[in-house]
This record gives sequence, C-alpha cells and structure tokens, in this order.
Amino acid sequence: MVMHLVAGFASSGARWRAVCSCGYTTTPRVDERRALAALHTEHELSVPVCGLCGHDYTGRSWRQLRDVDLRILASGPAGDQFLACRDLPQSCRDGAAQRQMHLDRAAREGFGLPVPPPRLRVVPGGRR
Repeated sequence: MVMHLVAGFASSGARWRAVCSCGYTTTPRVDERRALAALHTEHELSVPVCGLCGHDYTGRSWRQLRDVDLRILASGPAGDQFLACRDLPQSCRDGAAQRQMHLDRAAREGFGLPVPPPRLRVVPGGRR
C-alpha cells in the first residue's frame, strides 16, 4: 500500500502543479490553491491517521502534516507504507502498545485460546 500526502508544489512557467508524495502531479493551474484543490479531486490522498497509535490529524494543513505531524514509514519485504507520528513520541508508542494488546486479545479470543489476566507493573519513582 502506498501513502499519498501533499509533497508540495512545482512551478510550470507562471502556473503551479501540486505534487503528491507518490510522484503524481496535477496539470498546471493558475495558483497553488487551485493546484491543491485539483490534487484533492483528481488523486485520492491518504487519511491522515497514525497507523501505530491511531491519532487522527484531520483538519491540519498539508504543510503541518508533512513537516510536523506525520511521516511515511515502510514495513515488510513488500515495502508497504503507513503513516506514523513524526519522531514517535511517547504518547504514540504507548498508544501503539495499547492497540497491540487489544489486537492480541481479540486474536486469542477469536481462536478460542485462554486469555491471561492483565498484569500490573510497578514503575520505580514517584512520590516518597
């Protein structure tokens, strides 16, 4: 699966083309706004949701998504791509671990395997 995010713009004389991260470009338009609108209508962009923690970045500008919020990662021998929170903050790693626990539990229940009770872990530190 290939992820599609706005990569930027390329000038074509006095006109502009919007460019997708996959390499797709629009035909030249009068300004960047129209080129971006054309990219949204002609080429399906990926939903801006982190594939690890599930955080939804809908409503952010394309620059915010590209430069601050998300990055495209590849996994597996086929090179499948997915979106992930940029720099994998602790909240993303925690969310990914929680989602994996739910997936593991659902798989065990789906195959009729016994589900072990949750384990509590003592974390050093805190108030004394």
